[in-house]
Amino acid sequence: MSHYRSWGNFPNISNNALPIFWRNESLPNSKDKTILAYGNGRSYGDSCLNSDGFILPTSGLNRFISFDSETGALRCESGVLLADIIKHFAPLGWFPIVVPGTKFVSIGGAIANDIHSKNHHRVGTFGNHVSCFELLRSDGTRHLCSENQNSELFKATIGGLGLTGLITWAEIKLRKIKNQLIDTETIKFSNLSQFFSLSKESSQSFEYTLAWIDCMTSGRGHFIRGNHNQERQAEKINKFTTLSIPFYFPSFFLNKLSMKLISELYYQRQFTGTKKQVSHYDSFFFPLDGILEWNKIYGKRGFFQ
Repeated sequence: MSHYRSWGNFPNISNNALPIFWRNESLPNSKDKTILAYGNGRSYGDSCLNSDGFILPTSGLNRFISFDSETGALRCESGVLLADIIKHFAPLGWFPIVVPGTKFVSIGGAIANDIHSKNHHRVGTFGNHVSCFELLRSDGTRHLCSENQNSELFKATIGGLGLTGLITWAEIKLRKIKNQLIDTETIKFSNLSQFFSLSKESSQSFEYTLAWIDCMTSGRGHFIRGNHNQERQAEKINKFTTLSIPFYFPSFFLNKLSMKLISELYYQRQFTGTKKQVSHYDSFFFPLDGILEWNKIYGKRGFFQ
């Protein structure tokens, strides 16, 4: 038995694991028990766990297959992380069209959860930018799935949480970028009415919009919006320094009083009403990735989201 957890550390389930390393492998023998693919364990709850059967870790399916530099079509195995894609292709002027709040998610997991991004209002979800994939079913058959081929399986697998079979490889679309920077504005707001006004105002002129709302108050917060920087030879901006949480916090750490204090400090960290800056994509899209294993703050009992 191996311990594979979800990101919230809850529920605490031990799973039998049957790793897969090659996309042409058959599914391992599960002794008539169910199998569920496991990407990089960034889901909350039990959506990536299978307490009554086996999980199929896909981290071994981590290879690029092909890339078309004219169209931005990237074909890769399902265990490849967005972090791998960005690290390799961002310096070449290509970036995923949809990224979540962490780059440490697998392509198979991104499809299975049909993740969304800060530009949802412009481009929709991850599945809108998947051209095709191979699906390995529990009966051993393989199906090439796209809008035009096995379209019902294609649609059911995007957002299907791995229940239709194992995605062995997928082809996704990348977008052209001029550099690795984001022109960013952060605006403090005092209530939800201001938030809705900012959201409506920003949706037309900004590709990326998001907000942090202080739920311990009547709805104050920070509204963040941004666009890809368009300067070809933009000044280089350093990434943030990566830290790591070394131990699980005690379960009493997250309580009403501590959350109020954390929210107050976070809200007041920006002194001006509006702050404009140029940010590296890491600090804009993935700020929490600068703190490795930050889910240990939830404590060993975990957190259910």
